[in-house]
Amino acid sequence: TPGGITGKRPDYATVVYCNLIRKVYKKVPIIIGGIEASLRRLAHYDYWSDSLKHSILIDSQADIVVYGMGELSIVEVADALNSGIDIGNITFVNGTAYRAKNLESVYDAKMLPSYDEMKADKLKYAESFYIQYVNTDSVTGQRLVEKYNDHMYIVQNPPSRPLTQMEMDDIYELPYMRAYH
Repeated sequence: TPGGITGKRPDYATVVYCNLIRKVYKKVPIIIGGIEASLRRLAHYDYWSDSLKHSILIDSQADIVVYGMGELSIVEVADALNSGIDIGNITFVNGTAYRAKNLESVYDAKMLPSYDEMKADKLKYAESFYIQYVNTDSVTGQRLVEKYNDHMYIVQNPPSRPLTQMEMDDIYELPYMRAYH
C-alpha cells in the first residue's frame, strides 16, 4: 500500500484479488501460488471461519495452483502457455493442481474422500489429510483427486522434483538486491 500502511489487505487476499481479476479479464489465465494457495489447494480447515473450505481453485476462479517451491513448475506452465497450449489443457505439470469437469484424461489417481464426505465426517477429513501427507514426496507421491460434485474435481499432480545443486546455484547467483522491497 502507498506509504507502507498496514492492515489494508483483505482477508482471503488471493480469493479476493483473483475474483476481481476474473471479473475484468474473463479469459486471461490465472495461475496462483505461494503459501496461501499451496496450503489451500485442496479442501482445508479454515481457522478464521471454523469451517471446512473448498479448494482455493473453486473460490478464487483461478485456473492452476502452483504448489510448493514452484521454480520448475511455473517455468513449465509458462513454457506451455508460450507454446500456445490452452490453460485448460495444462494438466500435466508436476507441482500443480487444477479443476477438471470429468476424470476422462486423469490416470493413475488416488481418490480422496469427497468434499461432501469430509464436510459430514471429521474422520474423512483426517483420512484425506493423511493421504495428502504421505504423497508429498516427489519420487513416490501420487496424483490425487478430490470430488466436489459430478462435474467438478480438483486434481493435484504429484509434487515437483527438487532442484539440482546446479539449478540451486544458478538461482543464488542471480543479482538479488538482498534487501526488503
